[in-house]
Amino acid sequence: MLTSWRKYMLAGLMICLVTPVITRTEIAEADSQAFAPMIAEAQTLVGYRYLYGGEQPKEGFDPSGFIHYLFAKQNIHLPRTVSDQWKVGAAVKEGDLSPGDIVFFRKSDSSGNTPVHEGLYIGGGEMIHSSQSAGVTVTRFQKSSYWTNLYLGARRISKEPELANDPIVQEAERYLDIPYVFGGSTPEEGFDCSGFVQYVFENKLHIYLPRSAEQQWAVGEKIKVTDMQPGDIIYFRNTYKKGISHAGIYAGGGRFIHASRTEKVTISYLSEDYWQKRLSGVRRFNNLSISKENPIVSEAALYIGIAPYQKGGVSPETGFDTAGFIQYVYQKAAGISLPRYAEKQMQAGTPIDKQDVKPGDLVFFKTESLNPAIYIGNGQVIHATVSSGVTITNMNTSQYWKDKYAGSVRIP
Repeated sequence: MLTSWRKYMLAGLMICLVTPVITRTEIAEADSQAFAPMIAEAQTLVGYRYLYGGEQPKEGFDPSGFIHYLFAKQNIHLPRTVSDQWKVGAAVKEGDLSPGDIVFFRKSDSSGNTPVHEGLYIGGGEMIHSSQSAGVTVTRFQKSSYWTNLYLGARRISKEPELANDPIVQEAERYLDIPYVFGGSTPEEGFDCSGFVQYVFENKLHIYLPRSAEQQWAVGEKIKVTDMQPGDIIYFRNTYKKGISHAGIYAGGGRFIHASRTEKVTISYLSEDYWQKRLSGVRRFNNLSISKENPIVSEAALYIGIAPYQKGGVSPETGFDTAGFIQYVYQKAAGISLPRYAEKQMQAGTPIDKQDVKPGDLVFFKTESLNPAIYIGNGQVIHATVSSGVTITNMNTSQYWKDKYAGSVRIP
């Protein structure tokens, strides 16, 4: 008979005989299959030229531009610079490298931990990278004393986590890769940063933001960076000009979606040095939604961006002039017949102080003539303008309108 300990030893031996052992080589082969499309893409680019700042085949690549391009083709968005790419992903020991890992190198005259060069590990001690001397090339760095002495470490980038399940974030994601156009505010013409933010909020939630980043910053609810949530707007200073000058939609996981002046609508990381140095703060805009409870406001909102300006116009079919719009909305929503022109409309109401205005009240501005508008709350008015037709303006932040306030009245 077998003793108890011999039975256990035999059982353990049988388990070892029938249980497959997964080796490091097999794990590496599995990882290689996962990153096979990226490696195949990289191999087709061997021979392309080096270009400082380059990130597309047609122009050439610098080291981080090459890696950025390869991962973007797999729908994984990385920061743009070597130092910022070094901050993402999981650290990997050199002995555990798998195809698809990113390997990093320091300066030849430095013993520090700042990476200045990188490549895509493809197995067998080799990487594909863009070098100044050879362009995109394959190098067996683990057999080279030059590269071995400069080796800094490696990062493994798994599949990019999905963006936050937030309506604003999901809407913003729809416009990734739309070109950057200064002054642009629609997908058809392209976006600048504030035009992108404004469009996403209006299109998804019918929340109307001011047009410029500075004006948005002024009217939003202040949020601590530590309390930031997906859908909040992050603002940056001193980018292309002094002061608040850039905005992006926080998407969770330390990332934000924005219209980048150097690229297009893209995803960037807050951990990038460039953005860290310029971060000003966060704003939330839930309080700028249009109330549907007031019939005057609800009716006026139907024509935003739809009804054009037309001198003498008094209907949606023909377009509106400034006072014609007010007359039409009050008649349609409340059966109130107002005079045809702004001066008489102002006389038809009861004067009220600016701080006492409520949704549905009339606010007047003095330009070359008197311009009436319907107050909708949160410092915003709906009115017909020569330049934009029926639109929303924040009367407290608009560079044009804020100094032209002439009075407010309440229609009985």
